[in-house]
Amino acid sequence: MFNCKKIINGRINVPETESLPTTASEVYKEGEALVLSSGKLTKASGTTKPTHISLADYTAPASGQKDLPCYRIAPNMVFEVPVSFSETAAAIVVGSKLKVDTDGLGVTDVTTSGVITVVDAMDANTNKSNGDLISVIVE
Repeated sequence: MFNCKKIINGRINVPETESLPTTASEVYKEGEALVLSSGKLTKASGTTKPTHISLADYTAPASGQKDLPCYRIAPNMVFEVPVSFSETAAAIVVGSKLKVDTDGLGVTDVTTSGVITVVDAMDANTNKSNGDLISVIVE
């Protein structure tokens, strides 16, 4: 899950909440990276640069969806996220750009066309275990 750890030079370290329309029949998880598509929130993954983070779990029905509480990602937000390693686990290098994981709740070690920048590899390079946490920003 994308967990906002700090806002660099921010007056407060709490992002402002907003509620936006959801996509029919989509399942949302707290901390999931999202993007607006056709005016509705949907999961960001791969090379899709996320614009929002979900603040709640919600399963949208086929019709009559409710708005989802979320916050907009700013370039000065530092997130702590889990990393999923590929079979040929690559080292996590500060400054490299990683892809968003398919579940929208973390990143992968894949650097091709990445959209999430590593600012601290923490212990991820020692263990190379799925779920290791790293610090990132979305630029």
